[in-house]
Amino acid sequence: MGVPTSTLGDYKNRADLVIFWGCNPVHAHPRHLGRYSEFVRGYFRKDGRNDRTVIVVDPRNTHTAQTADIHIQVNPNEDYELLNAMRALLRGITLEEDKIAGVPINKIKELIDILKKSNYGVIFFGMGLTQTSSHHRNVDSAICLTRELNDYTKFSISPMRGHYNVTGANAVFTWNTGYAYSIDFSRGYPRYNPGEFSSVDLLMRDEIDASLIVASDPASNFPADSVKNLFKHPLIVIEPHETPTSAFADVVFPVAIAGIECEGTAYRMDHIPLRLRKVREPPNDCLTDAEILELIIEKVKELKGE
Repeated sequence: MGVPTSTLGDYKNRADLVIFWGCNPVHAHPRHLGRYSEFVRGYFRKDGRNDRTVIVVDPRNTHTAQTADIHIQVNPNEDYELLNAMRALLRGITLEEDKIAGVPINKIKELIDILKKSNYGVIFFGMGLTQTSSHHRNVDSAICLTRELNDYTKFSISPMRGHYNVTGANAVFTWNTGYAYSIDFSRGYPRYNPGEFSSVDLLMRDEIDASLIVASDPASNFPADSVKNLFKHPLIVIEPHETPTSAFADVVFPVAIAGIECEGTAYRMDHIPLRLRKVREPPNDCLTDAEILELIIEKVKELKGE
């Protein structure tokens, strides 16, 4: 359906309303506040923090919430209810409940008024929105809310991506298959279904018999039960560093580090591509990720007789 979004530079220069939903950038993205969103002067926001209203939607009183003008303390796992209540009020629908998702209805109405009166608003959402109940449906509702707010003012939405270049993986998957993640090729064409084809869900159900991990460390980030199933089967890792995943791998391919030992492209969290240059030679003539993957593809085609 598309998503109403923009660049970090646009938010820095124009946004007078910033919402952090389910994220804590004070700890997770400390440079984000000082460069793009809160404590920064933009072309049209010359007073920095005094020229912006900051709202945090989070069940916890995080350090980001303590620096905000408004903290909406939603009940855990009830973001979906709050998002759809906001959409209903935005459309003029009367709600009979006194509280929704732990937030008084009057406070939600005040929040809607603030959103509608802003000149340029942006919603930054994190794993608190994607890794709680309703999962990707939360993001779907947040995008719909953003789209509907554009009937009244300018509004954008952007994810607070965590690991380096995870946006790049999503971008490449999307332009090749139409889907950003949770993609299955077992029938010879791409299928998308989060919860069924997601890596964590496949591992939890132990539906794999081998794994190829490229520039990632699931042993440090995935649930313990899924990691146990990962280690039960043959494990191949393409990684420049020693990690808990590579320590238990059957085969490890050391590779050149992009942006240091080889050139490449990385994507910023707002989908801006950044060209990386090579500054030194890799040790022991290490190949790049792309070269190793191309060699694997050639060998697979040879074994299949293609």
